[in-house]
Amino acid sequence: MAVLAPGTGLGGLIGEPAPPLVVKEWIKGQPVAIKPGTNIYLVEIWGTSSLGNRVCITNLNRLQARFKTNGLVVVGISDEPADKIKEFIQHGGTNIEYAIAADDQRQTALSYMTPVKQRGIPYTFVVGTNGTVLWHGNPLAGLNKALEQIIVGKYDAERARKAEIAENQIEQYLGLARRGDFRAKSAGAALLANRTNDVPLLCDMAYQITTAPKLANRDFVLAGEALDQAEKLSVTNKAPVMIIRAVWLFTSGKQDAGMILATQAINSAQSPMDKNRIQLLLRTMEAHLAAAKTSQSNTNQTKAVRTPDYAPVTNTNQDKNPAGKP
Repeated sequence: MAVLAPGTGLGGLIGEPAPPLVVKEWIKGQPVAIKPGTNIYLVEIWGTSSLGNRVCITNLNRLQARFKTNGLVVVGISDEPADKIKEFIQHGGTNIEYAIAADDQRQTALSYMTPVKQRGIPYTFVVGTNGTVLWHGNPLAGLNKALEQIIVGKYDAERARKAEIAENQIEQYLGLARRGDFRAKSAGAALLANRTNDVPLLCDMAYQITTAPKLANRDFVLAGEALDQAEKLSVTNKAPVMIIRAVWLFTSGKQDAGMILATQAINSAQSPMDKNRIQLLLRTMEAHLAAAKTSQSNTNQTKAVRTPDYAPVTNTNQDKNPAGKP
């Protein structure tokens, strides 16, 4: 039985060959064919109706102009009718400076979006010169940085692929755990084994198990083992591990210990980014603690109203002793 399959061979995933563009009609620019060579392709799945899609046009124009000499080819694919896309180009999208095409019965959108389990648009994919997917995500969240690294040869595709596989695996594990599936235990062991030497992935594993919603029985032991391993590996920068340990303590019922450790983590933070993240988690913990105290106080007040100190005691023997004799 395969546990936590990485989901390779689907296309659209990092490191996998990019699916071909199946186009009904090219609306603007020259036809584009995804293939190995000298070009880097930026494929956007988009639509004309959303404001978010329109906002991205300016950014994609800039990227096309900036990296054109580096072989970047930007193309937008919409599954809307060709006439609707043309109308948008003529009136609202006259400033688009890259290729636009109408999808053929959603074949392109589905082949790219289904493997990465995405439905929301706009969504972008960067395809390298070897024809494989190097990055995917929201075009306004991380695209520019990833593309810059790809252009100068500093992008770690293997790291990105490993992170994507890890994300898919943790989602599979959480799905099993939510259903109470007996395979969750073996899946958890595989999850830990796959992250043995990676501090960020070990921390993410512990955090997901500790905080993911709708988990009836959280495996705090497994999360603790992941943190133990992360602590062994994290020699110089302990703050990121400390804050996840603090959340783990807090959620498992040791609120005071969790709050103390979170405060210590802030003092140990080595970068403003780490410190801000830890402060955010600490404030979240404080909010949960305050809400819990308020809820408990309200519960106690309700009980006091329902059973006041002066409430009369019912004589259960009245029927048996109608005369009221002792």
